[in-house]
Amino acid sequence: MSSIETGSRRSVTDSLSRSHPPKSLSYVTPGAGCTAVIVDSQTYTQVMMKLQVMQPIEVLMPSTACEAGNMTVLFKMISNMIKTANMVTVHRKYFNEAKGLSYIKELCLLEYRTVELEVSTKYYCLATAAALIKYVEYIQDAVYAPGFLKVTFQGSENTAMIDISTAENLELLSNAHNPASAQSLYGVLNHTKTPSGGVFSRTK
Repeated sequence: MSSIETGSRRSVTDSLSRSHPPKSLSYVTPGAGCTAVIVDSQTYTQVMMKLQVMQPIEVLMPSTACEAGNMTVLFKMISNMIKTANMVTVHRKYFNEAKGLSYIKELCLLEYRTVELEVSTKYYCLATAAALIKYVEYIQDAVYAPGFLKVTFQGSENTAMIDISTAENLELLSNAHNPASAQSLYGVLNHTKTPSGGVFSRTK
């Protein structure tokens, strides 16, 4: 799965295969990018929780996820649970791992180039990153400058997951009675000065 934020646009891309359980997520904020592998169950709890935290405005998936009106389980779940996100399908050919690795080599800051070793065998990370970067460049008619992004990799090890309803009941990200209120754990801890800083803090 991959997500990109450039200015006010955030996107998430997910590349899935029924025979391969790991899901891949990549996202780019102004000046930074991240790619991650999420090992999840058939209920997609971790993927859905990550999307709830990221609050994407667009979700990119391969066109094969919604062919002839036959939606995959994950496509249906995202459509039903992430109401603020616009579902976008892109042709499967853009999920290209070789192109993804090429993008990372070209766009990554010199001091973060070791990420190439971490993701070089992560097919889904590379494929989704390629589709996402291509989509953002097409939609915004812009090209990233070489050596522009701080690219990092996140595995699913050493993480704790809380299901969506528990996070809502504990008011971790938003106030259950007044969503505009800052009276939540995130609201109390968030002292960032910029919108991109708030997004970064929220995804951590």
